[in-house]
Amino acid sequence: MLIMKPKIYLRADGNPEIGLGHVIRSLALAEMLKEDFCCIFATRFLTDYINMEARKVCEDIIELPETEEHFEAFLSILSGGEIVVLDNYFFTTQYQQKIKDKGCKLVCIDDMHDKHFVADVVINHAPSANPSNYSIEKYTTLCLGIKYVLLRSIFFSSSQNRETQKEIKTFFVCFGGSDSYNLTQQTLEVLLRHNYTIYVVIGNANCNKIDLSAKYTQRHNVFLLHDLCAEEMFNVMQKSDMAIVPSSSVLLEAIATKMPVITGYFADNQKEGCFYCVNHGLALYVDMLHEYKTDLEKLLLSIDRSICDKLRTAQEGLINNPRSLYLDIFKKLI
Repeated sequence: MLIMKPKIYLRADGNPEIGLGHVIRSLALAEMLKEDFCCIFATRFLTDYINMEARKVCEDIIELPETEEHFEAFLSILSGGEIVVLDNYFFTTQYQQKIKDKGCKLVCIDDMHDKHFVADVVINHAPSANPSNYSIEKYTTLCLGIKYVLLRSIFFSSSQNRETQKEIKTFFVCFGGSDSYNLTQQTLEVLLRHNYTIYVVIGNANCNKIDLSAKYTQRHNVFLLHDLCAEEMFNVMQKSDMAIVPSSSVLLEAIATKMPVITGYFADNQKEGCFYCVNHGLALYVDMLHEYKTDLEKLLLSIDRSICDKLRTAQEGLINNPRSLYLDIFKKLI
């Protein structure tokens, strides 16, 4: 007898304006749950890259209208009894309630805590996440902190054997899917003064990728990489000595691979996590919004092996696979 798996609709978007973070962490959750649930991904901007990554972990994909009609279009799909996962900042309390009124269980992935939640579960994997920041219903379960980290499975690999370098020779650079401040180019301008080998990951939504390719493709020590899958991203991180990334999911990926990291923030939702990681010795801080190149130059000159060793020691054992935690949480919603 064929047993139907319970349905989960994961609703997230990614484009040059909002980046790909919502999509990547939603798909990381789908990867953890796909053996026990039928995961269906719903999105407005179905690029080739998003389509490819979603099909690895989801049984179906729904393309929604790019206009404001997407709100009602998604509601019309729901019949009640499903679990819905929302990941974006424009899902208001009222919209959450409409999903609940359909008879669905609701999970919200959120790192802004700027509204009241009527969801059954709220997830925020930022290390700094604090329950006192959230306005919730009495029945709402909060899943906060790094033990609920939403990373793709390769980053929990137990076979990580990073070699400790006596000096930093290779940098990993990634500013997410969009990089609206063009911090990638500013970083390259500084690193190239020091003759480092640089692996640069440019997201599908990066509005500067054509210009970056024109300027740096011919450089022998700059490798521009596009639209990497999780395994490719992990492998590039493994062969890099140090990372420069914003305080987003890519910072947690770098920490998971036990790599010394320089981080900062350029979006409001990155600020709390940034200072938590810096204050707990997990990463070094650079101001990415003011005098970035000058401050990065000074920081590079101060880094030595002892600093990198301290970062690795602080990172040790911090990030573990939360799959069993999420399976338990979602099975209770059925």
